[in-house]
Amino acid sequence: MATNDYESVLKMLEEITTNARQIQEQLLGEILSKNAETEYLQGFLHGQTDKQLFKKNVPIVTYDHIKPYIDRIANGKASSDILLVEPLIGFSLRYEFSVISVSVFP
Repeated sequence: MATNDYESVLKMLEEITTNARQIQEQLLGEILSKNAETEYLQGFLHGQTDKQLFKKNVPIVTYDHIKPYIDRIANGKASSDILLVEPLIGFSLRYEFSVISVSVFP
């Protein structure tokens, strides 16, 4: 990697860490704009893209909470715009040996 490449990467990292809150807010806005019409977010936001409404109404959840949605997509029983508008290109399995379960991740 050339010196200029390292410098540009360092500059990007500095900007990201210095402006983390602003960048996260911008990214959340982009995600909401794209995905506000998904089945999952419709239940909380009713098509709105307001970040404060998202923070207030959309709970932090575990995998088990969204597993039924993922199962519907993985089993081909529904289109992929249940959780996000971009098409899903695959799933990954994770095996947990301490627990007898298999998790499917989009």
